[in-house]
Amino acid sequence: MTLLLFGCKPNSQSELYDTYIADYDVAKEKLTLSKDGTFIQEVSLKATSKIEVQKGTWTYDPKSGYMTFQGGFMGVLDGFRQLNQDYAHTKPGLVVQPADKYFGHILIGTAEGVLYKKID
Repeated sequence: MTLLLFGCKPNSQSELYDTYIADYDVAKEKLTLSKDGTFIQEVSLKATSKIEVQKGTWTYDPKSGYMTFQGGFMGVLDGFRQLNQDYAHTKPGLVVQPADKYFGHILIGTAEGVLYKKID
């Protein structure tokens, strides 16, 4: 028997305000989402302990369940889940990530990439 777990979308942007952690092979990240629509992303590389910080704005669309980050979001991994050596030099444009709620826990991102978990 296979058990599949399905999440649901957060109902509103206010459910997302808080701090999230993503811990994966090459880095650990802290993402803070503020009520004023700004974010702070801190990336600490595990190999060197080098820390980079970026700031920008974010919004959430409860209808689609996706968040949009603008102005400085760092993409640490490339398409092959390897370190993007140029991650700290952000490119103009938007980054879009899904937000899901599983058993009351909010997650941002995808299991194939970087998955941020809300700190309880």
